Order: sequence, then structure tokens, then C-alpha cells
Amino acid sequence: MKRYILPLLLPLLLSCATTMVWAFDPSLYQTTLTNVKGTTAQIEDRNTPVGSSGIVLHAFDKEHRAIIATAIVKSKSDGKATLVFKKFKRLEQPSLPEYKIAPKNGDIVILNYLYNRILPIMPDEKHFKTFLKTHAEFETIHPDLFAADLYLGHDPQPTRRDFQQVCRQNDLGLLYFAVKDRSYYVDCDSFKILDSEPLKQAIDTPKSMHPFYHRLPKIKNRMGGIMGSESIGDYNLYYQTLLGLK
Repeated sequence: MKRYILPLLLPLLLSCATTMVWAFDPSLYQTTLTNVKGTTAQIEDRNTPVGSSGIVLHAFDKEHRAIIATAIVKSKSDGKATLVFKKFKRLEQPSLPEYKIAPKNGDIVILNYLYNRILPIMPDEKHFKTFLKTHAEFETIHPDLFAADLYLGHDPQPTRRDFQQVCRQNDLGLLYFAVKDRSYYVDCDSFKILDSEPLKQAIDTPKSMHPFYHRLPKIKNRMGGIMGSESIGDYNLYYQTLLGLK
């Protein structure tokens, strides 16, 4: 049986509480579930955007807790946030049995899980270096790690599923997409836009790297371009479509 013990996760959880000046509060929000109905529950809203995600902890005794579900903010109304529960996939181990415990009243939900770790998707080195200087509050995962997976998989056109997979592999909570003249903070689990901010310099599409800035060789599909997905043509258009901005 898998045992995701809270003490092993506390360093990651506590590091998420770094102060960041955004339109929403990205620090950890912990509360107790008291109104669970099937796969949903309501909690007090704390300026938490729709699409924000977190984890549900179940206590076996005073010392041992386990992550039993992912919680995603589905909607907000009258000072309440409605959560929907989904399977927790970040620590999957196919060779071991899983907990089959549904969230219930008394369990703990922690939103904004791993929001201190982020993967920036940038069109070029200049934008990437600007991100590092202006967002030092994050633990930034270099896009080379993601590009390496795409390169080995001959996948020059990353999909939503690809982005969510790299999040799970690298314990990421957020993605940061620079598109046209704005940048967008996107939750890894829900793939919803949580916040946005203006870019200091708009993106010049002809100068953009594909599929994003990285330091690896050009990512090609199989057999030199004969088989597999095609490279993206327009950087801005591709990510506008992926994020549902158009």
C-alpha cells in the first residue's frame, strides 16, 4: 500500500508560502472539510481563483496522514468556493495498490499546492532571463528539462497532456506562458489561467524559438519530419489556442 506520509512532504508544502504580489493570494490555504457531498465540497473562499488546485489529506492517526485526492476550485459564489475532487496522480506507482478513500468531513484540504515551483514557457532567451530576474520568488524549472523529453519523443508540438506530465515529473504547481504582450499563470492540474500580467516587451513571433526557448538541438518529429506531429508555425497563435485565449 502506498503511504504518502505528511512529514516527508512538509518541506515542499511550507516552501509554497513565499510572499508574491499577484492579483490572488498564492500562499498555502489550509482548511478542514465540513460540507462534503460526493465528489464536491464547499469551503470559505479566500480570494482563490477558479482552477486553483490542491490536495486532500486523510489522517489515519495522530502521526500519519496520506494524500487521497486532488481538489480543484470549480466555482465561487456568496463567499464560498466549490471544490471538485479528482484522483491524485503525482505519486502514481502502478506496481503498488492505491488508497481507495474518498474525501469526507474532517479531512484537510490544502490549496495552492506546489505553487512555488514553476516552468516558464518563453519565446527566446531574453524573455527567459527577464523572467528569472523579475520572479526570483519562484523555484524555476529550466525549460531544457521539458525540451529534452520532447526531443527524445520526437514531439515538436507539446499538448496540454505533455505539459501536465512534465508538471507531475518535476513536482510543479504552475506554468507560466508568455503570449503576445501578456504572460499567464496556469495551474498544472486544471490547466486554467489563474492570473496574468503585462510583458515588458511584446513577443516578436518571427524571432520565437519552437516550441519554446530551450538550449537543445531543434526538436523534430520522426524520420526527419515525415512522421509525427508538425512543428508549431506561429508561437503566439499556438499558445493562444492552447490556453483558450481566442
